Amino acid sequence: MKNPELLAPAGDLEKLRVALAFGADAVYCGTPDFSLRVGENKFGVPEIRQAVALCRAAKKKIYLTVNTYPRDSEFKKLENFLTKIKSTPPDAFIFSDLGVLSVLQKYFPKIAKHLSVQANSVNSQTVKMWGKLGVKRIILARELSLKEIQTIVKANLKMEFETFVHGAICMSYSGRCLLSNFLTGRDANRGKCAQPCRWKYSLVEEKRAGEFLPIEEDGQGSYILNSRDLCLIEKISQLVKAGVCSFKIEGRNKTVGYLATIVRAYRRALDDFAAGRKFDQNLWHEIQTTGNRDFTLGFFDGSLKNLQNYERSAGENPQNFLGLTEKWKDGFALLQPKNQLSKGVKIEAVPPVGELQKLEILELRDEKFTEIAIAHGGQKSKVWVKLKKELPVRTLIRKIN
Repeated sequence: MKNPELLAPAGDLEKLRVALAFGADAVYCGTPDFSLRVGENKFGVPEIRQAVALCRAAKKKIYLTVNTYPRDSEFKKLENFLTKIKSTPPDAFIFSDLGVLSVLQKYFPKIAKHLSVQANSVNSQTVKMWGKLGVKRIILARELSLKEIQTIVKANLKMEFETFVHGAICMSYSGRCLLSNFLTGRDANRGKCAQPCRWKYSLVEEKRAGEFLPIEEDGQGSYILNSRDLCLIEKISQLVKAGVCSFKIEGRNKTVGYLATIVRAYRRALDDFAAGRKFDQNLWHEIQTTGNRDFTLGFFDGSLKNLQNYERSAGENPQNFLGLTEKWKDGFALLQPKNQLSKGVKIEAVPPVGELQKLEILELRDEKFTEIAIAHGGQKSKVWVKLKKELPVRTLIRKIN
C-alpha cells in the first residue's frame, strides 16, 4: 500500500477518541465476552455502536475483535451479539477460530475478515488457505523475521498483511499460553490472562523445600519468562517495503497518556517515511517518556538478542504524565490529574497536531476555581491549570524530569 495504516488500540471510548486525535488511521476494540481483553474493557453493544459512529464521522476505520476460542455453549451468545450490531457493522472483524469465521460469514458476508495473530500464521501455504476461505488480511505471527515476512508477502500479493510494531509481547507462541490457566484457572485464550510470565521465579531443589536457589549469581530470583516490549519504530521503512500495509500498536489496557504518545510517535515516523525524510531520532525521546520494560526488536532480524528482561517485571514508569486537557477557559486548562501537579512545575504540552511546547504551571485551581497548592494523581476531582499559552483539547501534559 502507498499509505500504510496506523492501527491503534481502544480500550474505551475516550481512548478511541485519543487514538484518532493523535493520528491513528484505524482502531481496534472488542467486548469482554469475545475479545482477548477482559480486564479494563469498557465496551458493550451501546459503546460499540457509538465507536462505529465516531469512526465514521472521523472518516477512520474500526475493527472489531472476536478473537477468542469459544466453546460450543458460547456460540448462541455470539450470534445474539452479532445480531445486535447488525445495523452498525465495523469495517472488519478480527477473528482466530474457524468456527467463528463461519458465523461471521453468515451474519456479515460483505464485511472484511482479518485473521488474528492468535492463529499463528507463519508460512505462505497457511495464508493461501485462509485466502480461499474469504479472509482479506492476515495479522502475522510475532515470531517472524523480516526475511520471512518478505517471503510470505511475495507469495500472496493479493492479501493484506498487518504486523505488531509496538507493545508488550507474550512469551508463548503467538500469545497462545496455558500458564495462566494452569496456575490460576484464568484462561489467556479467553481474555483472562493473569500474566504469570511477569512473575518472579527461583529454583527449588526437591529435597531442599523452602530453599530458594538464585538463577543469577547476584539475585534471589529472576524474571525468566519476562519479555521486553516490542519497538520497531526505526524499522518502519523496511516493513513498508516488505509489503506490510498495517502497523499495529498493542495496549488496550494502557493509559491514555501512553496511547497518545506512542500513536503520535508512530504517526510521525510513518509521515516522515512517506515524505522521504530520515528517521527522526527525537522520536526515541517521545517513546521513552512512557512506561516500558526496555525494548527489543523481537524476531525482526532473526538474531533473538535482548528479548528478555531478567531484572524486573513492571515497566519503567517515569510518572510524568499529568493529564489531557479537556477545555480552555480564561488562561486555564481543565484536566484530570494523573500524577502530582503543583505551581512552578515545568511541563511539555504535546498537542494532537503540531509541535510540543515547553511551559510552566503558573497557578492551580480546583473545580470551584479556588486556588490550591497541589493536586494529587488519582483524585476524582479535576483541576484548572494556568498556562501562558492556550492549548487545544486533548493536549497531553507531561512533567519535564
